[in-house]
Amino acid sequence: MTKTANAVMRMTRSALLSETPIRQDTVSDHIKYQSDIAPTLLYTHDIPEISVVVRGNGIHCIFNQAIPCKEGDIYIIASGTPHAYYSSDDSDKLIVRRMFFDPADWFEGNITVEKDENYCYGVFSDDAVSAYAMLTSESREQIFMFFDLIGKEISEMSYQWKDSVRSYLTLLLITVSRYVKSAIKSVHDIHQKDWGIVSATLKYVAEHFFDSELTLESLADELCVSSSHLSRSFKKISGQSFSGYLRATRLDHSCTLLADTELSISEIVEACGLRDVPSFYHNFHTYMGMTPHKYRILKNKNKKSTEQGEKIMILMSEISENLQKGKAKIVKQLVQEAIDEGTSAEQILEEGLIDGMNVVGEKFRKNEIFVPEVLVAARAMSQGAALLKPLLQQAGVQAVGKVCIGTVQGDLHDIGKNLVKMMLEGKGFEVVDLGTDVSPETFVNTAIEQNCQIICCSALLTTTMGVMADVVKAAEAAGIRDKVKIMIGGAPITQEYADKIGADAYTSDAAEAANVAYSFVS
Repeated sequence: MTKTANAVMRMTRSALLSETPIRQDTVSDHIKYQSDIAPTLLYTHDIPEISVVVRGNGIHCIFNQAIPCKEGDIYIIASGTPHAYYSSDDSDKLIVRRMFFDPADWFEGNITVEKDENYCYGVFSDDAVSAYAMLTSESREQIFMFFDLIGKEISEMSYQWKDSVRSYLTLLLITVSRYVKSAIKSVHDIHQKDWGIVSATLKYVAEHFFDSELTLESLADELCVSSSHLSRSFKKISGQSFSGYLRATRLDHSCTLLADTELSISEIVEACGLRDVPSFYHNFHTYMGMTPHKYRILKNKNKKSTEQGEKIMILMSEISENLQKGKAKIVKQLVQEAIDEGTSAEQILEEGLIDGMNVVGEKFRKNEIFVPEVLVAARAMSQGAALLKPLLQQAGVQAVGKVCIGTVQGDLHDIGKNLVKMMLEGKGFEVVDLGTDVSPETFVNTAIEQNCQIICCSALLTTTMGVMADVVKAAEAAGIRDKVKIMIGGAPITQEYADKIGADAYTSDAAEAANVAYSFVS
């Protein structure tokens, strides 16, 4: 989307706090500062923001004022204050950690009243539009500790988590208020009163933009200042005209209504305080580079695409989690649901089934789960994979590799062999199971006929270990030793024995066997 040079991007409370009552993020994709462009790329929120410069040096633009910032600087930005961060030409990329919150979600009384001197525990006691502090390494760690604790409580949502968040947020604001000083008192020669006038203007516009009678003159009367003084102050501090800002505000809200409602164009014009439909079409096209109708179609299309993507992600996560729990019936149902949603069989396999088996394999390797849990998880994977198999074949999706596996001649034990087979399938291998009591010739002939890249030999009895050496010799005699990897395992097997007979790998557990096999073909 292309906006006019005077545009300020708005981020509403609903957009920022759609999922949790506090949002945190870390941003590092700042563009290089250019004095002629920077003021045109500001953004504004209708809730406060706390931001800490984590690394680098740069420029923090507040309204039209460029303020140098560096690692350790903390800014608390009042609602309705246009600002943005930019990197400097001679520094590393600027990294800023941010937190957004609505005081009304967490506090009561004068702490939530913007005009009160105790608003946000006095951070804005001098009616500033922003507050600033230069943190020491110790105070920085303290601030980040509160960030982390708040994030942890919100993610886990344990018993009385809201009370904990309220406590940590209180401590954070009180701590910040001890360090901060006004970030705007010393900026150029702008009088503090002018900052207050502009701040009040922004807030009034945010609350009354829908009033078609709102003008520079009516607002000047409301603030008890002359319209010429208001115009000069607004232009000096914000870098744009009041009329341009008011128009951009109304058009921003029209964008929201076009995207989120089914209101007609005339209803949107009235709801945003705009003059008439023809001028709205003209101004909207100039502002957004497209007609209102095209914008609505585009946003609805993107919204449906986003909703579909989120639904698929949730489905993949549920497939993985239920597979780990061995809930075969649910896994089968979820896989079918994903297929019906149009998800590719390859994505379901990789992000759902294989992802779940990878977790199972890692837990098994760490002795966090045992053979019964692995068996039920493998059964669940088989249920889902059975639905995907014809779709994968139809789509021409290839397995990551092909393995033949069996227990060597003279040995009828198959539990270990079966576990390795499950783990291999969980990694995306096609596995040819030769069963038990398998001769060296059968291993080698199968590898040749089935084009296997790997032969896996299992043995539980000490008396059958020697057959593994015969498998290596048979592969050499058949001329495929340089084309096929031979892996061995079982209770009596050691790395020394594998080295002695010339095997390519020995592993002590099934999960590691699958990992090693994957490394051979990747």
